[in-house]
Amino acid sequence: MRPFHSTIHGQGDPVLFLPGGGFTGSQGQLFAEALHNDFEVHLLDLPGFGESEGLHTYATSKVFADWVEAYRISRQLESVRLIGHSMGGAIALAYAVHYPDQVSRLVLLDQGHKPNAILPYREYGIFGFTFPLLRLLYHNAPKRLLNWMEAQVSTRDSIFSEERFQLFCRRIGVEPTANVRTAFERPARLSSGGLHLLFGYDGLDFTDLLQRVQVPTQLHYADFTGVDLKEAKRTLHHVKRAERQLHPSVQLIAVPGGHFVQWSRHFSMGHVERFLRT
Repeated sequence: MRPFHSTIHGQGDPVLFLPGGGFTGSQGQLFAEALHNDFEVHLLDLPGFGESEGLHTYATSKVFADWVEAYRISRQLESVRLIGHSMGGAIALAYAVHYPDQVSRLVLLDQGHKPNAILPYREYGIFGFTFPLLRLLYHNAPKRLLNWMEAQVSTRDSIFSEERFQLFCRRIGVEPTANVRTAFERPARLSSGGLHLLFGYDGLDFTDLLQRVQVPTQLHYADFTGVDLKEAKRTLHHVKRAERQLHPSVQLIAVPGGHFVQWSRHFSMGHVERFLRT
């Protein structure tokens, strides 16, 4: 397994795309298609998810930032533009906080404006309800837990099913487009090193990181209108709080719908393109 796995599209100033947990860099295919005429778009697999080598220690925000910096150096890139969704957005945010001089623009996709859920069932389904126990095991018997979970995910059925794909689209409230299909067809294989990422991400203080970022930033957040009334109220509460605490360079943009904002019909790729070119 290579330290980093990425596919690169186009030519120009570099844009790094970091996907959400469970996805490979192919989740960013729509950005590669939209930006490749003006930018060199790098679609990365996260460490331990997909084909990138996993982390070897518990992941703090600095460990995440160092991972991105190691990739930038390995590709001999100058300052970069970053786009990150969910878990990938947290890593991009950490990099912008710890290496601000290397980041010219940051685009966050439903990440940073509110704290992680205590029971992250939205991200992990029924598995999320076991997270408090898994957190405890991870911090007290990490090697045993990592070996057990790697064995569990290695037996997961990864064969594409049209029925499962359509169910996935209905569940997250998006149209079954070609880009969504591409991401669904190529799920990220989770390794034991990826579990350091998983639990490190779970321990991050997203709102604190967002308050510390000072590079030009767009945060496209899901408002959950018509999707989940309880989550819509929770989101509005945290957005109002964030608006009072953020650096003026950070812009919050509401996107009607659920967590996968980049696949929403209300998402403006043109808005992102203009921001990245500025």
